[in-house]
Amino acid sequence: MEIIVAEDSGSCFGVRRALEMAQEATAQAGDVYSLGPLIHNRQVVEELETRGLQVVQSVQEIPSGSVGMIRAHGAGPEVYEIAEARQIRLIDATCPFVKRVQQEAARFVQAGYQLLVLGEPDHPEPQAIAGHAHGQAVIVQGPADLCCVDLERKVAIVCQTTQRLADLQELVEAVLPHVQELRIANTICHATTSRQKAALALTDEVDLMIVIGGYHSANTTRLAQICAATGILTHHIETADEINPAWLDGMQRVGITAGASTPTEAIEAVVARLRGSAEA
Repeated sequence: MEIIVAEDSGSCFGVRRALEMAQEATAQAGDVYSLGPLIHNRQVVEELETRGLQVVQSVQEIPSGSVGMIRAHGAGPEVYEIAEARQIRLIDATCPFVKRVQQEAARFVQAGYQLLVLGEPDHPEPQAIAGHAHGQAVIVQGPADLCCVDLERKVAIVCQTTQRLADLQELVEAVLPHVQELRIANTICHATTSRQKAALALTDEVDLMIVIGGYHSANTTRLAQICAATGILTHHIETADEINPAWLDGMQRVGITAGASTPTEAIEAVVARLRGSAEA
């Protein structure tokens, strides 16, 4: 059995940067409080907890005068304001590409545009983006959500960094006939696009796709959806322990891709497990 790892897969710049910042902060300050999981990878978050990075759900849970950390997905302006008032030293690990979306959102609203954020309403990244629009943004998952939106004359669109370009194009096409002016910022991260393209290309070469990454990771879930949509058998797993040897029966070539929050070690562990199963 041949195992092929997608050319672009695994942890991205923003995730590596956040991890390095967390490791440095805990080494210097001991206990550090992360406002939500630093990244959407349960195993990595648990390892960081052993170093002293404690996950809290709100800035109010962070003790006054201590050290807090903004996770890679970002946070709204009110978090920074509350932290300053409570003398909490914030370490901002917001991904620079996410920061750009926040800035675009604020710029559009200041220019008088109604803002649509293409993303998942329950995901922290679009929630933070909307926060930087000062309550003037609506998070939509696609054209179907427009039935609940009273579109204004001037509309702007930004998107969660892990969205697909095709989804952005569909939303633009749905909005355009109903407005007089439409501004678009394609804020999809290059790492997201390259991983999606590489995974899609690999589906033409293999009999089975295994997608590695957190179940709560938006970009990993999207990778699994893209692979499965081609008709190829696809399994989304978090760790090598989840691999079922029966999946490999009759498979000649197995493809592997991984989300942007997945460390190299997790990919290597899956490759080793697949090789072990093939030799058994």
